[in-house]
Amino acid sequence: MELKIKYKMIPQLPLDLIPKAVENIAVQNLFIEIPRCTINLIKWDGEPIHDTFGGKPLVSVENKPMFAELAIMTLFANDNWDTRWIEVYGKSTPVFLSEWKDDKYKNQIHHPFDNKYPETLLQDIASKNRNSYSGCWDILAFKDNNIVFAECKRRNRDKIRPSQINWLSAGLNSGLTKDNFLVVEWDMNAADRPH
Repeated sequence: MELKIKYKMIPQLPLDLIPKAVENIAVQNLFIEIPRCTINLIKWDGEPIHDTFGGKPLVSVENKPMFAELAIMTLFANDNWDTRWIEVYGKSTPVFLSEWKDDKYKNQIHHPFDNKYPETLLQDIASKNRNSYSGCWDILAFKDNNIVFAECKRRNRDKIRPSQINWLSAGLNSGLTKDNFLVVEWDMNAADRPH
């Protein structure tokens, strides 16, 4: 499948997600400087939810508990991006999440994009990734023909996995540039103020 969509090279990111550093990622024996931003989220100190998808930590956004992926997705959404948390765990096709019901993963609601461009792009990347969505980055955000894949990594606890490097490589082979990718390094502070 040949993708005929033109993407702007440098997306205007939400203020909190403007990169101030780069993540050097080796792709096919070349180092590529992927934009990286760092954010601090507020730790959720309210009533715990029942299903934390394998023990994911909860953060507070607009006084609601959520996972870091949804908090970062919310930053895009608040800046008028059409955005989803893309989850491929145990699936052959991605599940697009716009929220997390306090329920098991299998009961979450798939919320596809209204615009078909993001899904067409995902299919194209998967076709160049051995027909697999494995390693797809956490967040896909779409606005005014801008596409951004954001990968959420907790500071000093997470790192880019080989499957995510393969997804990046397939994305670059699909016509995206390094500026269509963003590493969001996050950490959380104790809840010292309402958020």
